Amino acid sequence: MTTLLLTLLLAGGIYPRGDKMPFMGYSGDPSRDLTNGFTVAGPVYGNQMPYLQRCFSNGWPVVAHVGPRITFKDDSPDKYKLDETSLRAQVEQQMKELALHKEIVWWAVTPEELRTWRKEEMRYLEVVCATVRKNDPLQRPIYLYNPNHSDAKRLESIARHVDVIAKGCYVNHSGKKRDRAWVRWSVEQELAVRPRSVAVVMPELCRDPEPNEEAEIRNWVRHDVYLGLASGAKAVCIWSLFKRKEVKRTWQLWYDAYAECARELNGPRALAQVFLFGERRSDIKVELLKGGGPATVQLGGGVEAGTTSDRERAAREIKMPSWTAAEFLHKGSRYLFLINSANSAATLRLATNNRLENVFDGAPLTLDRGNLTLPAYGVAGIRIIK
Repeated sequence: MTTLLLTLLLAGGIYPRGDKMPFMGYSGDPSRDLTNGFTVAGPVYGNQMPYLQRCFSNGWPVVAHVGPRITFKDDSPDKYKLDETSLRAQVEQQMKELALHKEIVWWAVTPEELRTWRKEEMRYLEVVCATVRKNDPLQRPIYLYNPNHSDAKRLESIARHVDVIAKGCYVNHSGKKRDRAWVRWSVEQELAVRPRSVAVVMPELCRDPEPNEEAEIRNWVRHDVYLGLASGAKAVCIWSLFKRKEVKRTWQLWYDAYAECARELNGPRALAQVFLFGERRSDIKVELLKGGGPATVQLGGGVEAGTTSDRERAAREIKMPSWTAAEFLHKGSRYLFLINSANSAATLRLATNNRLENVFDGAPLTLDRGNLTLPAYGVAGIRIIK
């Protein structure tokens, strides 16, 4: 690809081919979402062509599914043989229809949740990805959704073929409502496979919590988004923006909280640039004074049981920190993000005498003798002023 083309893509393009953080959700309303800080129209299920045509006609960045409608059955997998000639022809036809639309920023392989222990499914992924690359003049990144339980070992087989490493981290949906450090574990699994690839934090908007938990939604959302980014993710993809009946009561609360994060990241405060291009530092000492404590995160479970082997469903426990500190140097400014993953308040001590600014609103931030207390699932964003 020429230097000129790369330059054109970078100016206002979508990461990793540009300088805008991908912030999207499945099955949303692009005209609504792109005015609320979202930067990309995410994938849509079903017949995607009306959705894509709407994006093309409006010049909206969009993720397009690629791959034929196919179902890999559980019965007699060894007897199933992939028709590679037919598969290539179908993908080539899709690319002929779509590849010239510059609004497409990523390709999303379908079907999702391909099983790494099934030889034909991995061969399917290999053929689809190779055919897409052969027929895409812009060589756009390829993405495949992987289920919540996926760890680095499983993702390694996927990463051989795709450019964007992603797995669900639907915390409430996966029974980890009070184990939210699992978001960090999820992103770390993605990065462990190929640290230079694009890791995606994939939070949820899919189910109403208990009525007495509604007041926690904003903190949950901010925790999950910012913990994912602080852990190394370079993109946010929410499942999903569709107003499904299971989340009818609280959909607007979830959506408003995600849109608030999107505007902080991609609006005038441009915090996305810190996470995308900031240089990681660890100069400011942060220590836990009170609260928090180690978190035990249970892995496994019955979510996505249809695509999970018995071995993968076996319960495991890992120890995760109950708080995260991520420090960045970006354009001469020092930033520090602190996230409390504990179910109760945590007090942290910062070893700095500099003036501090709250990055979310630009207001001065005053510590209590160097201490900062975060509520359960609280997030602090700080700019250190010399």
